[in-house]
Amino acid sequence: MAADPPSYPPPPPPPPGFIHVLRAPFINHVGPLLQAEHNELGFMTLGLWVGEVHCNTLGFMHGGMIATLCDSAMARSIQPKLQRRTVTLKMQLEYFDPLQKGDWLEARARLVSEDGEVAHTQCDVRVGDQVRARGTAVFRLLKKI
Repeated sequence: MAADPPSYPPPPPPPPGFIHVLRAPFINHVGPLLQAEHNELGFMTLGLWVGEVHCNTLGFMHGGMIATLCDSAMARSIQPKLQRRTVTLKMQLEYFDPLQKGDWLEARARLVSEDGEVAHTQCDVRVGDQVRARGTAVFRLLKKI
């Protein structure tokens, strides 16, 4: 008989200025990813309390979760400005320092350029003033929303 999956405590409430916006089922499952209430067009800030559920066996945030956070933030930086849905064509990540359980992190993404077919983006993952990871991605622009 399989053991029940572990139960994790709920995260603290978000800092002022962040709200929970439901998205795709996978993102809702691995979050909660919180969105800054106010973002300029072409920019998106997502926040997350790093919980035990987001960590690897060393106790740091799993690199795949950091990738998920960057991918989501970068895609969301495109959609309001271009009014287009997207799919990721290529993403690159650099990991600078570990993210610890209990950290409040912010993924700050921006649309760098677009040509009608693809969009280029960048995202910094920060804890306070420190950039802990950086992602860049190319997205295929799909139909208008």
